[in-house]
Amino acid sequence: MRTRSTLRHGPVEGYQFGYSPVRFVKPFPVWCYFLHDTLIDTGQQHCQPDILATFSQKTIRQIVLTHFHEDHSGNAAALRRQHNCRVLAGSLTAQRISHAFPLMPYEKFWFGAIDPCPDADLLPAVIEAGLYRLTPISTLGHSDDHHVLHEPSEGWLFAGDFYVGNLKVFRRGENIYQMIEATREILKLDFDTLFCCHNPVLKNGKAAVQRKLSYLETIVEKVLDGQARGMNRQELLKVTGLQEQWLTKFIIQNDVSANYLVRSVLEDKE
Repeated sequence: MRTRSTLRHGPVEGYQFGYSPVRFVKPFPVWCYFLHDTLIDTGQQHCQPDILATFSQKTIRQIVLTHFHEDHSGNAAALRRQHNCRVLAGSLTAQRISHAFPLMPYEKFWFGAIDPCPDADLLPAVIEAGLYRLTPISTLGHSDDHHVLHEPSEGWLFAGDFYVGNLKVFRRGENIYQMIEATREILKLDFDTLFCCHNPVLKNGKAAVQRKLSYLETIVEKVLDGQARGMNRQELLKVTGLQEQWLTKFIIQNDVSANYLVRSVLEDKE
């Protein structure tokens, strides 16, 4: 089963790709964004034929990766071959995509492995895309190599997986305090449009990010207050309004869990 959608916001073109190898399991779609001659993120390897066909008639001078995860970097190597273009990435991202890093079975199921993409160029201070100037900004929390791209004159934020929405679960290794710190810094910027790779917000994007910050801060407050009152993990989940999705946990081998969100509050503060 495949899904594909498009959007256009001024000169920015968005392309959503999703794939599931079985009909009764929904695809997990990802957005890529194209601006002038610049492609931001490359989608998952399972969608490679569709992605290569979609961008075959575009002039791509450079590819920018927000982070290394396989649903963002999965086609960097193939698109670089197709367009003879450079790939720009943060130092950790470049290091990780230089070889075929290991994936869990569910990641291979939905996204597929990545082709190694060695020799990526490091992100410059400013990325020029025609008339537009994108500033990479480190935004830790979702991963330790994550960057967003800010276009101040247009009020755009290419957010990768920085935003997504009010998370009810955390992926293993996500850090709520880093998310909060990064979000506070991003809110100092001038932007209105949020080009998220999973949940685009084309109007009032800054307000959406502010709501997410308030949500994360409330989670921290409730968990720490509950801990001070002697609550156990299950009670902390309940007081925050979170609950485990046991079928999902089973399918993805406990790589994503509501408990990881609570655990991050309790263990990641330092």
